Amino acid sequence: MSMQNRTNDSMMSSPKIIHIGLWKIKKDVSPIAITDVDKQVKSFKTRIPGIELAHAGPLEMFNFPREIVDAFGISPDATFLARGYNHCLFIVFENKNYRISYDTSKPHLDLSPMMMPLIEDGMNGVLTVDFCLPRM
Repeated sequence: MSMQNRTNDSMMSSPKIIHIGLWKIKKDVSPIAITDVDKQVKSFKTRIPGIELAHAGPLEMFNFPREIVDAFGISPDATFLARGYNHCLFIVFENKNYRISYDTSKPHLDLSPMMMPLIEDGMNGVLTVDFCLPRM
């Protein structure tokens, strides 16, 4: 097996990486500014190699059903679980190498000056996580 084939096989078998960013968007931010950030994130799919899906938008909140309210003795309002985060970035990368190169890509770096003025309490209003999605 050639080195190229081994590399291709390794890339095909390596897990996809899911990248999630949660943001605490300030309450007084212009909806146009938020839409611009969301559009920038969505454009990553065509502007950054290795991205299969890129999306950003507000979190959805649903009330708990009566069974959960009764079982846990909580309010039906599930908003508290978001801990103040109200917006989400969701990106699927083909593999970890693309995820790593994303950090220094120009479109990602261009997002920061657009996004950070919208965030409550600077980087304390940002939470990011990555996890592996094994190939099936």
